[in-house]
Amino acid sequence: MSLKTSLLSASSALALALINQVPAVQAADIINEPLCAVSGFNGKVEALGGYSENDDQGGDALVSGLGSLSMPLGCDFGFQADVGVIDELDRTTYGGAAHLFTRDPESYLLGVTGGYFDAGDTNIWAVGPEAELYFGQFSLEAWGGYVDIDSDDGSDSDGFGIVDAAFYATDDFRLSVGGSIIGDQEFLRAGMEFQFADGLTASFGAKIGEDDYYNVTGGLSFYFGGGEKSLIRRHREDDPRNRILDFVGFKEAKETKGSSDSNTGTAPPTTVGTPPPTTQPN
Repeated sequence: MSLKTSLLSASSALALALINQVPAVQAADIINEPLCAVSGFNGKVEALGGYSENDDQGGDALVSGLGSLSMPLGCDFGFQADVGVIDELDRTTYGGAAHLFTRDPESYLLGVTGGYFDAGDTNIWAVGPEAELYFGQFSLEAWGGYVDIDSDDGSDSDGFGIVDAAFYATDDFRLSVGGSIIGDQEFLRAGMEFQFADGLTASFGAKIGEDDYYNVTGGLSFYFGGGEKSLIRRHREDDPRNRILDFVGFKEAKETKGSSDSNTGTAPPTTVGTPPPTTQPN
């Protein structure tokens, strides 16, 4: 008997054994229906607090409030709106973002995300593709594209990229590390999130970046809608990441490509006058 025939025979025997163990009324349950891009109307509210510091300012409290709403657009597509406000280092940043995406909760998310962030004297527009890949308990998440930075001292158009890798030690406990480049500023971050009750999670995080910037934060999140489910399912079936937090720590653009420096340039020539001739008395 050939190897192929043996495998087919063994597979057939295993299939018959499994079918015999399942009542006929439950036979349809063997086939799992594909999941939609968004399980249903759902949302998330987040509150964060902590400490931040950079080389321009001493330590200061960091306080943030965030909210997201997600909805299905048919079965294949989803939409999410983010809003948020962050206060740190004597500056308040607020803004919003919108995600339009398709997703297979078993394997990937692919879409486009754009956002606007008002950070005191600096306004930031960012837009580009967003993607997530799922490998069992592992996830890779990325957002990148074009960013426009407009401040009182000048303006600049540049690229940005944000990447995170996450591991779910359990279905309710996520560990993550990531990095970002926004214009010419670079950051590294790490975090964790634990769902301790249905729809309630605790999170802790840390971030370091340019000019000796760092922060440490802790917070609580409340998920609603989408039914009872584990944290990993909430992340893959409901709301993508709120992108407001990606710009925490970004400094005002003081020396950008489009800015002008009033102290540069060539000084006008100095004119030395000739004194008028003196008239000798007769």
